[in-house]
Amino acid sequence: MTRLLVSLRPFILAVLLLMLPVRRSMAEDRVDFTLGYYLEDHHRVEVYSPSLLLETDVNPTTVMRLQSTYDVVSGASPTGAPLTRLTRAEQRQVTSTQSGIGIIGYHATAGPTPHTPGPTVPIYGPVSSATKIMQTVQVPFGKSFLPMQTFTDQRLGLDLEFDHHDGDWIYSGGVAYGHERDYESVAGTAKISREFNHKATVLSLGTALGHDWVLDPTVHKYVGKDTFDNILSVSQVINTKTLLTLSGTLGTAWGYLDDQYKYASVNDIIVHENRPDARDRRIAMAVLNHAFDSVHGSLEGSYRFYNDSYGIDAHTFGLTWYQHLGRYLILAPDVRYYEQSAADFYAVKFTGNPTLFSSDYRLSNMATVTYGLKMIVKFSEKFNFSVGYDRYSMWGLDGQTPQAAYPKANIITAGFKLWY
Repeated sequence: MTRLLVSLRPFILAVLLLMLPVRRSMAEDRVDFTLGYYLEDHHRVEVYSPSLLLETDVNPTTVMRLQSTYDVVSGASPTGAPLTRLTRAEQRQVTSTQSGIGIIGYHATAGPTPHTPGPTVPIYGPVSSATKIMQTVQVPFGKSFLPMQTFTDQRLGLDLEFDHHDGDWIYSGGVAYGHERDYESVAGTAKISREFNHKATVLSLGTALGHDWVLDPTVHKYVGKDTFDNILSVSQVINTKTLLTLSGTLGTAWGYLDDQYKYASVNDIIVHENRPDARDRRIAMAVLNHAFDSVHGSLEGSYRFYNDSYGIDAHTFGLTWYQHLGRYLILAPDVRYYEQSAADFYAVKFTGNPTLFSSDYRLSNMATVTYGLKMIVKFSEKFNFSVGYDRYSMWGLDGQTPQAAYPKANIITAGFKLWY
């Protein structure tokens, strides 16, 4: 799971650029604490993820945020090798065939007189004989299963961000650092925004740059990976109840882009996967928020389109309803659906002499759905508590990848916000 989060970091950075608050300093410091828990069915992968966010006003026009996250991950994940079965030694009766040259018949020769036979002459040729013997052989038994890679890991992530307001201009930037046993990363973000139409319109342009050091097991040393993303967004207040945000992202990554713990079967030989050493991506996203005063609720709907040079096209639809029940309680049911096509170099097994190949199920033609409920309790104007549960399911659409590769999981989050 940690490696999955790291692999998604370029997209997360782009989203953070979009979501960096565009607000004037309100002289309100706050602290947020969240504890996330992720557990796949059959205890395949388990993740504990506490996170702490501190936000403070440096001065009336500048806000600083410092966030730390610590992930504790354990479990097992499919390696990419195809379904297999265990074998055991058994005594089996087999036929042993021996071949050689022997007598296959006789030929009678003529005698001294017509009525006297001559001597017979043997005819030689290839002969074989079969013998039943007992031999020890390896015999498959039990159900087929997916080979798994077990792991335990911890990851520390630190993020520092600043927002500075100067009239109608907002300047935002940040740095991030992540470290785990076999992965280290640094990243930076920068964004400039401009408010128009009495702050009803906000136009933003941002960039994110990251560098990773990845332990490559094939050469037993660390190799590099770089990411670069640019995002353009516009937020528009349609009316007093409706807000629309549109954004587009162009990004690229290059260097070591393999997952160092994924394999593939090539001509029935298990080898490390080999992905392209560059990946370009294009993202378009729309988010619409609308308040329904008559029922004291609001709806957030989103759509995201993703396309990359791997050949993957993806669509994400999300809906969240925020229902106010009195002054102190908010219930927020949500649902999210995601579907993608397969990468050009994905297959369950490979033959011939492919140059690019991966059997990582995350690159297959697949879909996911997430649904759940979050409860927010406002104990006061300066303190609230939240707890949420989501059910996550993934399944394949290609009819070839074993469904056992796709996880199902329970996700629990709990936390609080304190203004002081």
